[in-house]
Amino acid sequence: MRKMSPNARRLSALTIVGTGLGLSMPVLASYPDLDVRGRLMIDYHHIDEDEQDFVNGFNNRRARIGVTGDLAEDWDGRIEVDYGGGSLGINDFRMRWALPNDDRLWIGQYKVPMGFQELTSSRFISLIERSSPSNVFTIARRVGVAYEHSRDTYGIKSMFFGSGIGDDQDPDPDEKDFSGDQPLGLAARGYFAPHIGDAARLHLGLSVAYEDHDDPQDINFRDRPELRDGDGGTRILDGDVKGVEDITRLGLEAVYAAGPLTVEAEYLRAMINNDNGDDPTFDGWHIQGSYMLTGETRPYSPTGFGAVVPNSTSGAWELAARISNIDLNDSGIDGGEQQNYTLGVNYYVSEHIRIMGNVVFADVDFDDDTRDDSPTLIGARAQWWF
Repeated sequence: MRKMSPNARRLSALTIVGTGLGLSMPVLASYPDLDVRGRLMIDYHHIDEDEQDFVNGFNNRRARIGVTGDLAEDWDGRIEVDYGGGSLGINDFRMRWALPNDDRLWIGQYKVPMGFQELTSSRFISLIERSSPSNVFTIARRVGVAYEHSRDTYGIKSMFFGSGIGDDQDPDPDEKDFSGDQPLGLAARGYFAPHIGDAARLHLGLSVAYEDHDDPQDINFRDRPELRDGDGGTRILDGDVKGVEDITRLGLEAVYAAGPLTVEAEYLRAMINNDNGDDPTFDGWHIQGSYMLTGETRPYSPTGFGAVVPNSTSGAWELAARISNIDLNDSGIDGGEQQNYTLGVNYYVSEHIRIMGNVVFADVDFDDDTRDDSPTLIGARAQWWF
């Protein structure tokens, strides 16, 4: 049988999803909570190059469409696909059961519980991109089963996971593809989030994930300097680890929210065992803050901030800043150490429309000094979600 390309497989999966939705619509229509959801994010970038060549221009960062709603009593579900960056993929594809004790059981593909910034929706992050440590060390979406016990001031979620939908058997680490058997992993995230007075909140979180590769894989830890150029794919960091047998990831997170002010900090680490015994360890951190100049608040939840609703029809303004560091130099791996300083300004036309502007000052050092780079990146985004 002829082997299908990755995009062909994804397109076939989308066709199956669309057919299933069409056949089930008469049934789903009886549930009043069924909604169509989506988001569109169009970026423009201009990069003052140093060593690495970038592509200035526009990028279709995200173009998502999906459905979400009640499937039966105590059951809800979501299906969402994305054509961002010119490639088709499935994001959320899951069901969720609300148990009698208010806990929840998750089945399908969704985000592995790790990292406050990773779990915050891209609709509501204060800067155009998440930090490099968040991008590199969290696991994003995988297929699995999870149990969630979440209350107002504390909670825990654990997950047993494999690979993601669309991960094929040809190893392309940047696409999280795998050869041989699927990786299998366990992850858990807990948080403690007490109220501070009447209007403030402190959040402390810990997450751990272990992923075993029964068939050793070549995995590339790499990222862009916290903005994507017009081509969408130009990277400087590049830590290629051969023969990975297992990875243990650790995450620490702290968030403070008080009125128009929010501050968040994260530390993330990946401890890698590979078949040649080098066993590198990579880590990174970021500190980020934002302030709503027009007095609004960013709604807090244990899995990230929510939508800003402007106080007036003239919209809302926000200032944001971040410093981040990621180190991919260890045990003979010269992946680079990158430090970024990012400034941002956001204008909220309404709850669902936002204009963003960022400038990123990046500095990347390698053990091989000839590869060092210090570009300055300017980006803008127009986004709409529903």
